[in-house]
Amino acid sequence: REELAIDKSMPTVLVVGGGDGMGGIVSIAESLGNELGRSSSSQPTTQMVVVCGNNQQAKQTLELKSWGAGVSVNVKGFVNNMDEWMRASDVLVTKAGPGTIAEASICGLPCLMFSFLPGQEAGNIPYVEDSGFGKYSNQPDTIASTVSGWLNSPQLLDKMQQSALDAARPEATLDIARDLAEMVFATRSDAEQGDKVAVRTR
Repeated sequence: REELAIDKSMPTVLVVGGGDGMGGIVSIAESLGNELGRSSSSQPTTQMVVVCGNNQQAKQTLELKSWGAGVSVNVKGFVNNMDEWMRASDVLVTKAGPGTIAEASICGLPCLMFSFLPGQEAGNIPYVEDSGFGKYSNQPDTIASTVSGWLNSPQLLDKMQQSALDAARPEATLDIARDLAEMVFATRSDAEQGDKVAVRTR
């Protein structure tokens, strides 16, 4: 967090909408920021980082917004270090992309998913929910109240973080490469064996 120039002690929510900043990121960030900003303290008690990707209009809209005293908001455009932002956060609000979900689980990051691509991403939602480290809603107010509830329940948040780590498969890429290599070698071996049989029968 020190390298990212954000507070090291406050609970941190990371809101991302993909490289194009799609999925209603403005309304979600506004509802969440309004919810987190409700505090009797005159100083921020929570921080929210919003990554708008290439959506410059969303970035400008959120930068001009006045936020409540209880939340510190950091609005970013496109970033190349999403892994660092994830590791610095306590909760992730995101679309249900497979790469994002996989990295979030490796980071032990509870997820509130707000959109998905029909077909290829639909299965990620029950996977995350059944694994115990996230929920799905496309309603900004529900997203805001759910995330706020998580942050106000340290035991629940700890449980969800552990569930995310339990679901992680950090060696998945190596496993896939290993399986593919074994398939290639097996196919080559079968082909070579077939060639030997063919030579003997001539």
